[in-house]
Amino acid sequence: MFKSKYTIVAILLIMLFSISNIFSIVYIEYNAVSLVEYRKYTIECGQLLDILGNNIDYSTNSLLSMNRTSCRNMAIVTLLNTFISLIFLTFLLFVVIKLIRNRSEVEDLSDLIKILKKRNKN
Repeated sequence: MFKSKYTIVAILLIMLFSISNIFSIVYIEYNAVSLVEYRKYTIECGQLLDILGNNIDYSTNSLLSMNRTSCRNMAIVTLLNTFISLIFLTFLLFVVIKLIRNRSEVEDLSDLIKILKKRNKN
């Protein structure tokens, strides 16, 4: 069916990447379109935990002070996304472990069937 240890390691690795998302930097991206060109603007808000803890000085950057609520909302969405993915991956890990423990060991009988077919032909 599938290799049990590789599946568990893959789920744990994805969980680790999801946890590292909490310590990431939050960005806000805007797309500006005119008749002449298309631009993409990116504003770096700061660390996710700093934004949620109000540890950022918004007076240093005018773009950052204008987008204070957008930065906070993006940080909350990122945190919520991380927690939902961790809950799903934890549930998936428990289901996979339960399937592995309840799996019965069935031997492959195809070699035996081939031998018996050869004997019955003769």
